Amino acid sequence: MSGRQSYLEVLCAEPFRVFFPLGWLCSLVGVSHWLWYYLGWIDRYSGFYHGLFQIQGFELAFAAGFLMTAMPRFLETPGARPWELALGVLLLLGGAVGLYLGDQVWSLGGLLAMLLFLIVFAGRRFPRRRDNPPPAFVFVAFGLLCGLAGVLLLWWPAADFPQLGQRLLEQGLLLGLIMAVGSYLGPRLLYGRHEDPVTQGPAAGRRLAVFALAGLALAASFLVEAGGAAEAGRLLRAAVVTAHLLVAVGIYRLPVRRWHLYLLWLSFWCVPGGLWLASLFPEHELQTLHLTFVGGFGSMTLVIATRVIVAHCGFERYWDQNTWPLAVLTLCFALALVTRVSAEFFLDYYFGMLHMAAGYWLIGALVWGLVFVPKMMPWHVAAEG
Repeated sequence: MSGRQSYLEVLCAEPFRVFFPLGWLCSLVGVSHWLWYYLGWIDRYSGFYHGLFQIQGFELAFAAGFLMTAMPRFLETPGARPWELALGVLLLLGGAVGLYLGDQVWSLGGLLAMLLFLIVFAGRRFPRRRDNPPPAFVFVAFGLLCGLAGVLLLWWPAADFPQLGQRLLEQGLLLGLIMAVGSYLGPRLLYGRHEDPVTQGPAAGRRLAVFALAGLALAASFLVEAGGAAEAGRLLRAAVVTAHLLVAVGIYRLPVRRWHLYLLWLSFWCVPGGLWLASLFPEHELQTLHLTFVGGFGSMTLVIATRVIVAHCGFERYWDQNTWPLAVLTLCFALALVTRVSAEFFLDYYFGMLHMAAGYWLIGALVWGLVFVPKMMPWHVAAEG
């Protein structure tokens, strides 16, 4: 077997090696939007563009890499085929390029196709599975369906529910993914629990039913909010997410004392924290939800991605001790979060603080990428892999 073929086999078995670097690059593009405006390289800014690029490029790329790596292992089915890997990359990049060029039809079409691709990827393997995924992965289905509905409503807005599509995409998609992955990895990473989840039998069935009901309540919260009871919908969403993370992850406990685990633990709290603040102070919703987006989704994504990389690529030392790249990431993301959330209270310096927050994020993300992207090359394989 040639080296090229062996590298291809590694990439197909572990697609995160392709998707994580793409997501990292997209995160730099999405956040640098604020710096380009500050430097005068662009004459206008768009919070919607920035937010959608972070979801469509950054978050979805990392989600695709994780799911395309983990799902075949959970189901005990073959990994990605070369054509699936190539198609996934093409769809992700196609949608991101369309968004960068300002073509809404192109970008939303790529996003819709990417979400459908992930559903088909899992669906092709599910009938041939030799095991079930963890019960909490039912939230993946709810998240992807929220994303699909959100894209369709952005494409064909409903006059009576003008913000429903954006909320389903920005919150529903990522909350579903976080509740799924967090339930599985959170207790393992934060508290060292390594027992495999029960996937067969009555106990697994009961957990699946509970999680499915929580997923329905999460989806219903968006309909309640759009249907005229905005406060009730937001409170329901915050309550469902908080209860799930408290019970399934156990975030009421402090983690093992490492910088990156404190960042991960804080990110779990930031997700419901922003939702609660947006419910209680709707006039500050844009600011408070950045607690969920920046401190929650963004931080959690890169910390969990770090764990995947060091475990699969043979660099465990980066996880077992406090290392400078993760310390820099923790510091920069904390500064970005505080600066971004507090910007509204300093209106005379508002845009300057947005640019500062973007700069902090970019420094942390650049350091992370320069250290960890090279470690994802297919010649770095853990001994047990």
